[in-house]
Amino acid sequence: MTLRLLFWSALYLLLWWGLLPALLTIPEVTIRADGELAALWFWITIVVLWSAAFHWGYGGRARFLRWLAWVMVITLLIPFTRAPFPLIRLQSISEIGLIWVLSAMAASMLWFAFLGKRVRYAVDQQLLTQTVLTLADQELTEGILLYDARLRLKWANDAGRRYLLTDKGDLSPVIARLLQRARETNRIALQSYGVDEGLRVNLQAAPLPNGEISVIAYPAQMGDAQSQFYERFIRRIIHDMRNPLAAIIAHANNLQQSDQLDAASVQTIEHEAQRLTRLVDSILFDARLSYIPLALEPLDLLDIAEEVYYQHDERAIRDQKTIQLEALTASAPFEGDRDLLVRALSNLVDNSLKYGATHVQITLEANDQLYALKVIDNGEGIPPEFLPDRLFEPLVRVRAKGGGSGLGLSMVKKIVSLHNGTITAHSTLGKGSTFTLCLPKP
Repeated sequence: MTLRLLFWSALYLLLWWGLLPALLTIPEVTIRADGELAALWFWITIVVLWSAAFHWGYGGRARFLRWLAWVMVITLLIPFTRAPFPLIRLQSISEIGLIWVLSAMAASMLWFAFLGKRVRYAVDQQLLTQTVLTLADQELTEGILLYDARLRLKWANDAGRRYLLTDKGDLSPVIARLLQRARETNRIALQSYGVDEGLRVNLQAAPLPNGEISVIAYPAQMGDAQSQFYERFIRRIIHDMRNPLAAIIAHANNLQQSDQLDAASVQTIEHEAQRLTRLVDSILFDARLSYIPLALEPLDLLDIAEEVYYQHDERAIRDQKTIQLEALTASAPFEGDRDLLVRALSNLVDNSLKYGATHVQITLEANDQLYALKVIDNGEGIPPEFLPDRLFEPLVRVRAKGGGSGLGLSMVKKIVSLHNGTITAHSTLGKGSTFTLCLPKP
């Protein structure tokens, strides 16, 4: 900015004092000073006058009046202290020359006022930037790092250096992969990262329009909303575990007191034990999503869809139901965590078969930007009060009786979000539901 202002200032003054009189053939104007004191007085007056104009633009009326007072002192008081004071004469053979000199002086004053305004703006912006950087560096609990297009560190605040950098300024492989993923996909990448045993941070790497990448680390703290969630979560889990445990204990006691093997009791014990196993598995899997990074690998989403299809086709045949796979694309190359994607899609198919559907269809579609994996069924449908988003919240059960832990669909949404995708649900009661997983093309 300084170089630009100097360039335009030189060009502007050259225009008024050099090019304009040459182009308009303005008669020569002579400034004569009767003595060195008069010449010195004249140039000091000009400098102070232009300085007054600069400070008018820089600081407003108060600064301008102070400098104008100096002009009055120099132009009026000094001559009276030396009487008779040597004269300054402007001489020209035409009035046009005198008009040009006065116009050039006025234009120069206006330019210096403009310069003052621009310099004041630049100083204010610099002070504001410095204040913001100081606050970001010293006051924020969130860590901030900025990398250039070649993944070289440009700036980091104190929290960012403390959370994510070693003493040598190196990044861990987990964060380096996060940066690489954000740059290659040109999308925001999310990751949970353990700084040490007592601190975890949630990372967000975001590509910027100029090719740089910002990394923000949010400390994973337990706020009021989270505390309420986990309190509700623990109560729900305790309740869900107490019922099958009570049934197992009661039927085991019956078996102990009976001389004969009770098939119903054995079946109940097995059923409730499986229910407990599924509950514990859901809790452990939810913990994995929060604390273990994605195991990314090149894969084909068509293989994912086929694996899920073969997981459930025998069960569908056994229950006299049908499951169908329809692929509208020959291949769907993608980079993701295979186990998590299989789990997410399998959960949706399992829900469809579990809750009244006699026909389930898995569809894979593609457009220029996205892959769409759909699970379409003709089951019971979902009540409208749970749509479009409430059914994906943790611990929300669409069915009060016979439902699961309330974690399944929330985990599906987590898995899709970790792959920078989205999930939507459309349903009509009594007619069926459609779940759509949209994943970005690499």
